[in-house]
Amino acid sequence: MLNIKIRAVFLCAGMVVAAGCATSFGPLATLPMTSPVASNYNLEGIKHFNSGQWEEAKVEFERAVQADANLAEAHFNLALSLHKIGQHDEAKQEFKISGELAPKSKQIVDAPVYRNHLGLSSTFERHISGGYRY
Repeated sequence: MLNIKIRAVFLCAGMVVAAGCATSFGPLATLPMTSPVASNYNLEGIKHFNSGQWEEAKVEFERAVQADANLAEAHFNLALSLHKIGQHDEAKQEFKISGELAPKSKQIVDAPVYRNHLGLSSTFERHISGGYRY
């Protein structure tokens, strides 16, 4: 009986860990004071992205990157849009840039889609996130 309870506890703990690892990541916002013009384009891109309008989001995120090429969040968001429309090679490049610009940003470098595109995800991470490595 005790053995069954211990197994149940481990099973529940494993499910909690897996659920935390499977958290989906969406586009990242920026503070307007960082780069007002780029932040505005980024915000418009987020609105389109969250509405499922990935092509429109891509255009806005490209504008944000053009306005401020050092805005890691804009590169990350552009990569997310490229991923959604199936342009995985281009997404990989944008993910790489975002990680180089903000290597300490957990929101970027810990995102499963980022890790999968750059070949950084473990077997367990790929399994939890759908098994993709781009």
